[in-house]
Formats: sequence, structure tokens, C-alpha cells
Amino acid sequence: MGREIKLARLIKTLEGARVNGDTGVVISGIQNDSRQVKRGDMFVATKGGQTDGLEFVDDALGKGAVAIVTDRPVPSGSASNIVVEDTVKALADLASAFYGSPSDELEIIGVTGTNGKTSTTHLLRSICEVSTWGSVGVIGTVGHGVGTTLESGVHTTPDPVTLHRLFREMKDTGCRGVVMEVSSHAVRQQRTWGVDFEIGMLTNVTRDHLDYHPTFDDYLSAKREFCYSLASSDRRKKQGILIYSKDNRHSNDIGEGFPGEKISTSAEGPADVFATGVKATIEGTFFDLHLRENEPIRIELRLLGSFSVSNALLAAAGAGVLGIDLKDIKTGLEAVERVPGRFEAIGGGGRPLVIVDYSHTPDSLERTLEFCLGLDPDRLITVFGCGGDRDRGKRPLMGAIAQKSSHICYVTSDNPRSENPDRIIEDILAGMELEQREVVVEADRRTAIAAAIRSAGGGDLVVICGKGHEDYQIIGTTRHHFDDREEAEIALKEWEDK
Repeated sequence: MGREIKLARLIKTLEGARVNGDTGVVISGIQNDSRQVKRGDMFVATKGGQTDGLEFVDDALGKGAVAIVTDRPVPSGSASNIVVEDTVKALADLASAFYGSPSDELEIIGVTGTNGKTSTTHLLRSICEVSTWGSVGVIGTVGHGVGTTLESGVHTTPDPVTLHRLFREMKDTGCRGVVMEVSSHAVRQQRTWGVDFEIGMLTNVTRDHLDYHPTFDDYLSAKREFCYSLASSDRRKKQGILIYSKDNRHSNDIGEGFPGEKISTSAEGPADVFATGVKATIEGTFFDLHLRENEPIRIELRLLGSFSVSNALLAAAGAGVLGIDLKDIKTGLEAVERVPGRFEAIGGGGRPLVIVDYSHTPDSLERTLEFCLGLDPDRLITVFGCGGDRDRGKRPLMGAIAQKSSHICYVTSDNPRSENPDRIIEDILAGMELEQREVVVEADRRTAIAAAIRSAGGGDLVVICGKGHEDYQIIGTTRHHFDDREEAEIALKEWEDK
């Protein structure tokens, strides 16, 4: 049997709520999507970017909803109507109460920023789990769960009902803490409203999600909003600590202005936690970790790319706050063999070396290609595209970056969604000087990957950017199975056989 809770108990969490109807009714689930409503559920009519939940009250009632939460009174028949000032925040409060306030029983660490969130969360979880600190759940872009079994999700940061269900499951399976990614969308949509974060981490802030945010300043303010909420007295039970990177101008500005307890990190210079002696090769990433009052210790990461150092420093600083000793921090960092879709290496050993990476912003693409060039390949061959129904302004920027760093560029599709792939490619090409370096246009991603690897020599490096861990391609509204890593393996086998 699933969870059940009486309405009277559930709505105690809602300040100033007005109730019309029976408060003794039993609630068996909470939904803010009328399509998911089942008999006995509560429906919360939240406003989204395109629709207002009030439009779907009748649908929810028709499917058996026994309680309706709205921001103004509505006819609800025999169902109870709970009227609140803010249905979005009410949804988060109700979800928490329905699952027994699990976030209060867990130590929760939130990681935000444009790039590096996924790697940082996986590194910190590894540190916690090799130590005696305890089991840690992870929530983020590549999935949600405990251990090696991750449940895929639609969003980096889930909706409040899913989020608190996951917290409950993680607590019930013995987790002491959760390390989770916090997206700018989640901040704006109040998905983490009411969650007390022990620690917040800020990786960096560069251009992203300008299809959702009207300006970069709005995107930046969302990151600031999450960070500054750690020191807010608004409904927090405790003050959180902010850990931030000094190596990005915007993250440093946010960190310097943070009014609470904070820890700075840097892979480039002095900070509370910093690195020296950085060496990044195709074999791994090596540096000396300086963790506050501890003696420096050599770290030998298996993860590739000098940018991995910044993520490791944030994870190490977070582990230090949790009271984990330096030896366990070293062991945990070095235990992570790979983060799905983050600079994964395939091939080599006489065959072309292929790198598959999630880099899908101008900043992340530039950093990835710069590192690849630093490996001194005979030629750098880049395969990339840009997602449809997303920020058009970044497309020519990414085109220029790819051309500047690559000997050959294969411009192809990413997830075109509802856009015409040819139009997306035209936007990318607008940033490229087509007469200066070789640019191959191939809208079919499978064909582009195969052609790039087929054209490569044994000393060349082929980097496939944009989708990383994703095992699908969205064309129109349909997800088709597609995995860059699988396609690269197939193409490498054909390369061997040619």
C-alpha cells in the first residue's frame, strides 16, 4: 500500500490557508499535472510557463481528485478546496509533509553553476562513501539514486513531489546525506523551496539557458538567489555554508558578496582550498591539494581535463566541512573512474582517440577543445551541434569556438526538437569563416560521427560534443535511442576493418 495522510494533518504546513470542505479526507498522492491524477489524490493548480493549473481543475476532479489547491476559490464539487497565496511554494510544502519531511532527516548539499555540477556531485559522493561518513544519494543530470543504480529523470532538479519522494526513499535505504544539482530553472520555479541545505556549492557562471532566462543577468541572479538563500532567515532552521570557485569572475563576485560562512577554492591561485602543481594528461589529472590547515597531498585523478581540478577542489572542500579526513578525501577523489558523458575517452592505442563530452555551452566547448589541443594530436576533429528550441544566440559563438580550435569541424544535429535541423546549422555556420578551415555539414548525427572517425588517422583526436551521457536524440517530440559512445565504438570498429 502507498502512503496515505489525512488532509487536516497535511495542510498544517500551509500558513494562512483557507479550507472549504472536509479536512478528514485521506490523501493518497499529490500531483500538479492533471494527467497524472488518480483517485484519492490532491491536485495542486500551479502556474507554469505556458499554462495555468486552474485550467485543469475539472480534469483532475474527473479523475478522482479529493482535494484541490488553488490561489483563489473554485467550484470543486465534493472535493475539498484549499486556497493559498502561492501554489508553487504550497506544492513544495505539501510534498515535504506528505513524505514525512525527509529533508529534515538528511544532510543535503546543493551544487549549482553552469558547468561541473555533475562531476562535483559524483566526486563528493565518492569521498563520503569511501569514508565512514555514510551513504549518500545523488540527484542530477545523469540520474537520481543510491549506489550505481540511477533512475533517469526529466529534469536536472526534479519537481517537488519527485524530489521529496526521492529524499524519503534515500533516507529509508540508509542514506545520511544527499548531494544534488540545483538548476537555475529549479530556483526560479521554487522546486527546492523549504529544503535546508547544509552546504551550497557554486562552480562557475557562464552563458546558458538564455532560451528560458530573458537575459544573462537574470540567469546570474538565479544562481545568486540560491547561494544567498543559504544565509536567509526565511524559514531556514539552520544557516548553510557556501563553497565557491574564485576562478570564474561571476562565481567569485557571488561568493565575495555572500553574507554568511563561506569557503573559496581555486585551481589558479591562493584560496581557502587550492591546487598547485597541476598536470593534465590523457592518463589522468594530477595536482597537490591544499585543504586549509592540512599539509598538501598529491591527488591523482582518473578523470581527464584540467577543469576536473576545479570540481575536485569543491568536492574536497565540501568533504572537509562534513568532517571527513584528508586521506579519505584523497581515496574518494581517486576512486572515481568516470562520470557518464564527461570527457569519456574511447579508442586510442593505434586507433584515433575519441572523446565524448557533454559540453554544450560556449565556455564548456572552449575549455574542452583547449584541453584536447594540449594533448598535441596530429589533428583535432570536432563533431558538434546545438539543441533546438534553446538559446539561438550561443550557436554562432560555438561555431566560432569550434572552428578556431579544430583542424576539421563536422557540424551536425544535437537534439533538434521542433526546429528544422538545417536552420540550427545555419545559425552555427553564421559564426564560422567557411573559407578558412574545413567545415563539413552533415545533419544526420550518426553519419557525421562515422564520417569524422573514418577520416581520422591513428594520431588524430576526434571529440564529439553536446550530448555526453544522453542515450537519446529528440526529434520533434519523440525520443529516439541514440548514444554518442555507442556510435563511436561502431565507427572505430569499422575504422579497424577498413
